[in-house]
Amino acid sequence: MKTFLMLLVSMMALRAAQPAAGTGPLAIPAGAVAVESNLYQHTDAQGKTWIYRRTPFGITRAEAQSVAPVRPEAWDNTRAWDDGDAVRFERPGPFGVYHWRTGKAELDAAERACWARQQAVKASGRE
Repeated sequence: MKTFLMLLVSMMALRAAQPAAGTGPLAIPAGAVAVESNLYQHTDAQGKTWIYRRTPFGITRAEAQSVAPVRPEAWDNTRAWDDGDAVRFERPGPFGVYHWRTGKAELDAAERACWARQQAVKASGRE
């Protein structure tokens, strides 16, 4: 019985190690556009946009989806300070206070809204 079980397990392992017919390792298509380091975007013949990411474990692929709108309530407790050519942010989180610094030219929509709100509070003198 043990011999049969060992034979069955080894056959299953060999079968799993062989790639299925027609499949191979995923590769980044030739026409893919580099979005950032190790991240590529490609639109296939059917019009679907795919995101390819190079990881230590190989290439991954996911369908590109629209970015979810920023929840303004998530930024209610965020504070911002002028830091020369950048803006310094601080937000309380479950593991302590998060700090980050973003250049003024590189602020995203949520950071811009938070910075504008903080400037309005400072201008009104209700700090």
